[in-house]
Amino acid sequence: MQHNDNNLLSGYQQMMARVKDALDTPATLTLREHIEAAKEKAVALEELSVEEAERVGHYLWRDLQDAAQFVAETEQGLNEWIRFDLALIEDKLLDMFRVMVDQTHQELDNLAERARLATEWTSGEITGPGTLQCDNCQHSLQFTQPAYIPVCPNCGATLFKRLTTDVELD
Repeated sequence: MQHNDNNLLSGYQQMMARVKDALDTPATLTLREHIEAAKEKAVALEELSVEEAERVGHYLWRDLQDAAQFVAETEQGLNEWIRFDLALIEDKLLDMFRVMVDQTHQELDNLAERARLATEWTSGEITGPGTLQCDNCQHSLQFTQPAYIPVCPNCGATLFKRLTTDVELD
């Protein structure tokens, strides 16, 4: 099965939609289990290869973990985590992300020791909406939808951290 980069972006969005839909139905599954089910469905429908589904599932889990941890630790909302006007994000996408972050936040309350799993973003990975900052030169990149993380356009570095505090953006 051969896929291009747009398949991974589409896969991220489709996985978000499937997980959000699953969260809307009563079940006793954890968010991680819902992501696993969404990965399996993407593979079964031949939307993604097993490796691609693993990568996309990891990206989605990382973004949700980080957002939920930020909300739990700071008692601020998604607007502060994303760090730009939520009006720039499609309503449907924001709704999906909010539902999943709420679920993740609940799970983090129960599993606090696992809350710091995701702290780095690397060029070539997919990220959800928000602002990433270059670990080398502090240049900021804003994402209004799921997208590939490029190398830093300022210095060429490949490692980023999510901005979650009020600092001036480039």
